[in-house]
Amino acid sequence: MILSAKVVILTTLASCAATAQTPEQTEFFEKQVRPLLAAKCQACHNQKVKTAGLDLSTGEGFVHGGQSGVLIAKEAPAESRLLKVVSYDERQKMPPTGKLKPAELETLANWVKLGALWPGAPTESAAPAEKPKTSGVRVNGMKLTDSDRGFWSFQPVKDQPPPKVKDQKWAKAAIDKFILAKLEEKGIRPASPASKTVLLRRATYDLTGLPPTEPEIKDFLADNSPAAFEKIVDRLLASPRYGEKWGRHWLDVARYADSTGNDEDHRYPYAFRYRDYVIESFNRDIPFNRFIREQIAGDLLPPPAGETVNRRGITATGFLAIGPKALAQQDKKKMIYDVYDEQVDVVSKAMLGITIACARCHDHKFDPIYTKDYYSLISIFASTRSFAAPGQGVSKLLFTPLVEKHLVDAYQAHQDKMNRKKSEMEQITEAETDRYNKETAPRTAEYMLAAFRVYKDGEKATEIAKQSNLNPDMLTKWAKLLGRDDKPPFLETWNESPKEKLSETAKAYQEKYEKTLGERSKELGRWRNRVAQALKKANMPPPEKPTFAAERDPFFHAVYFERGPFAITTREQEKMLTPEMRDKLAALRKEVEELKKNSPPEPELADTVAEGETVNQKVFLRGDYENPGEDAPKAFPLVLAKATDPAISQGSGRRELADWIASDGNPLTARVFVNRMWSWHFGDGLVRTPDNFGRMGERPANPELLDFLAARFIESGWSVKAMHRTMMLSSTYQLSSAGSADAESKDQENKLLSRFNRRRLDVEEIRDGMLSLDGTLDLTMGGTLQTGFGTDSENSNGRLSLNPEKLTRRSVYVPLRRSNLPTLLNLFDFGDATTPTGKRSLTNVAPQALFMMNSVFVNERAENLIKSLNSETDATRRLASAYLRILNRPPDGGEADNGLTYIESFKNKFPGPAAESTAWRSLYRVLLGSNEFIYVD
Repeated sequence: MILSAKVVILTTLASCAATAQTPEQTEFFEKQVRPLLAAKCQACHNQKVKTAGLDLSTGEGFVHGGQSGVLIAKEAPAESRLLKVVSYDERQKMPPTGKLKPAELETLANWVKLGALWPGAPTESAAPAEKPKTSGVRVNGMKLTDSDRGFWSFQPVKDQPPPKVKDQKWAKAAIDKFILAKLEEKGIRPASPASKTVLLRRATYDLTGLPPTEPEIKDFLADNSPAAFEKIVDRLLASPRYGEKWGRHWLDVARYADSTGNDEDHRYPYAFRYRDYVIESFNRDIPFNRFIREQIAGDLLPPPAGETVNRRGITATGFLAIGPKALAQQDKKKMIYDVYDEQVDVVSKAMLGITIACARCHDHKFDPIYTKDYYSLISIFASTRSFAAPGQGVSKLLFTPLVEKHLVDAYQAHQDKMNRKKSEMEQITEAETDRYNKETAPRTAEYMLAAFRVYKDGEKATEIAKQSNLNPDMLTKWAKLLGRDDKPPFLETWNESPKEKLSETAKAYQEKYEKTLGERSKELGRWRNRVAQALKKANMPPPEKPTFAAERDPFFHAVYFERGPFAITTREQEKMLTPEMRDKLAALRKEVEELKKNSPPEPELADTVAEGETVNQKVFLRGDYENPGEDAPKAFPLVLAKATDPAISQGSGRRELADWIASDGNPLTARVFVNRMWSWHFGDGLVRTPDNFGRMGERPANPELLDFLAARFIESGWSVKAMHRTMMLSSTYQLSSAGSADAESKDQENKLLSRFNRRRLDVEEIRDGMLSLDGTLDLTMGGTLQTGFGTDSENSNGRLSLNPEKLTRRSVYVPLRRSNLPTLLNLFDFGDATTPTGKRSLTNVAPQALFMMNSVFVNERAENLIKSLNSETDATRRLASAYLRILNRPPDGGEADNGLTYIESFKNKFPGPAAESTAWRSLYRVLLGSNEFIYVD
């Protein structure tokens, strides 16, 4: 788990009881805290060597402390002795080998803030760990116990027959028998069926993320046939809106975003193609095992019949490509191994429901996953290209064309030709600009002294320029630069210089500027020579103009560039040229325009991975790449591997990994995904930790049902839509959310599903639903709203995500900048778009209600409802239409009376020409902000 994700998770968990250990906390400890303690503390503070009486190899040491006292101050965590010592704030400074890095200090601070939890003890949500039996099998130095291999989720899927139940009439589907058998054991009766309006609203939001329309409600209420609801399910599954809703579910798991996050938050310019691929896959009901294969190794799969490029497969590898990346990180080996770690993490959690990445620095503390297992998988991704060029400085992302090679070559050849012409133009203008600056630089001190008289003494620039034979425009720019209110550090000497010393100070600035200009001229000359050599060769593209070292001087940069006093505009460059050079530049410019006009179309590109050089991976001891251990050949985790698994003999091994994960015999893949589907339909999974099927996850509430569903999923050819029908056409799905008092007392958490779980709408459903209700939702599919490449300056608005409150496209198409997610999404628990999320956290806080009451967005929806609903002149019918459209049911008699009374009293209280519209807008806002709109029964 990387730092940005960790901070979000810690914030979410801050309200947990000190003794509670959530899966997220455990993972944070295992991936961040335990390796740090092992690397920095435990060499001197362990069970054998208790320096200062302190053992930091178990949680006990942090509870009892050592000779210097207790390490953790539970009442005031920030004052804990541990933090003071490692921050070097005390006389005693630890570790003695050197102060921890800022990120490491933050890790410890966050851990202490959470109560310095040391995972291992069982909690209410995690069953006790099973004691391993002594017998076992040792393979390649790794020993698996009988308990390891016998753990429930590692066992083959068993096709369980439905149990016998007493109430055969209620159980109309096989699912119902599994549910009812558990209820009958507890003496619980299932709730009554949901009403037709509730059921239609539930199913429509579930499958499309949008509310049912008034005609759809009326048609369903009028259809009394036994297959009425089945027809609704089929219609919704056939809607293109279905892929947008269920594609968004998978995008949560795939931690989808449109930028790298981390340091500079570079755009993923083609990430949208992966998003569109996901939506299309759900709409087309692509078999889920094929869906998995494509995302891990689509570029290695053959193209469809009649096509030469597997566009779909290449695009699908965006799953691996669009994770968080610290492109500007200087330690490039750490950067790329962090990316490989993140890829192992997303594959293992999303598809297998296990936390393999916890074994990066040590064997997994709870599951039978060895460090060697981890590095065997890392070997696969280390043999995969994830960058165009990791290089030095800012690493370059990898983009892959989605067209035939000859089209790419033709486009690139044309671009090279155009770039050669542009380089010739740049050669001319750069040479003239450099010459001009050499002539101007000797007057730097004159301009600075004259500028002082302008910005300090208030004299007119035009008069001073005329007296001193200076350029008035340049002088004005100098006055603006030197008189800056923010007083930049590079002008500190100038600003602090006494008036009588200004001449001397200005001369020093001039000398420095001329020296820097000379250095840049030398660098420029070397680059121009390389360009000239390249232009002599027909097929050699000219080198890109670098950022010269001299340009990093802040004073030089402010003067020479950024519209500085000595910066030269394009128009000024033209004036400086000789007639001959001006004609040559004009001819080159014309050629470039002609080349642009006749350019072949730019090939479509995608953010992807690709095959790389085969890496013979080593185990990194304690996760340190500078400390390699034994070989870790490409293989699958030992506890899940079988003798019949395909051997990885060449290439990256992604193809074999994909086939292994997507095989019918893998015990996890089908279980994990049908559990996700169950969670997204019923509010909670049969396993309530959908991303963790290991020992620290929950056990399934109904393991027989889970295996029955997994078997049906495989049997159907991994059809997601068939599984929807299996779940939704059951009596269990069609239950009311109102349970009996007896049921609630016997099953408070509703794990046995005696009633349907009421749920709050996701933020996308709230926003898209409102836009749908007022008729402004733009149903255009696909494409991107993001523009540009690379990143933006740190304080630029370009780093912000687009504001969904000002857009009308569906939320799934709103670009997500990882470092600055939209406020609306954060407000309603969207997540961090950085870690795989099978189940979003759920909060109920005052700002959510304030948004519904006061936001411009909600007010605009109410205003638009006036236009579409107020055409009905009869107030009673208008009120009924409002209820039907917003709450998807007609009002009862009392609600109708209260609504009409509210309208009349509002008009009387606020009379005027707009009283009627204002009253109805207020009522519409009341309905939009009601719990009944925000929640689905």
